[in-house]
Amino acid sequence: MSDNDAKIIRHKLTRLLSRREHSQTELRKKLSDLDVDMTLVDDTIAKFAKKDIQSDTRYAEAVVRTAYRKGKGPVFIERTLYNHDIDLQRVRMLVNDDSFDWFESSKAVRMKRFGDPLPDDWTDKQKQMRFLQYRGFTQEQIKYAFE
Repeated sequence: MSDNDAKIIRHKLTRLLSRREHSQTELRKKLSDLDVDMTLVDDTIAKFAKKDIQSDTRYAEAVVRTAYRKGKGPVFIERTLYNHDIDLQRVRMLVNDDSFDWFESSKAVRMKRFGDPLPDDWTDKQKQMRFLQYRGFTQEQIKYAFE
């Protein structure tokens, strides 16, 4: 653990976090390719988090906002943030915020992809429902999209 290694880690963390928010798990993964001691990496990430330079909460908020704008559903967001070791209760709190209308979002995503008229054929309806499920919407939200 040389002083040079600590400097390299701090520099890389600073560059990564200056572009966008990252989760701690994501930062560990990106820094694992460096030829340095991982305990030093973990300690440096913890220092950045303590100084609020890195925040898993801000990262989760950014992911939720971006996914909502891209027409992804809450299940997709929960899966994504679970893979980044973000607390599930925090994720559900963010997803259930009143500023996100997942039901209307599912309807808008269906209409954007398949047009306004509802499908007459059972196979077309199943295709559209699978698409919404793939996008991460719940069954209630998918049913709402077909009302």
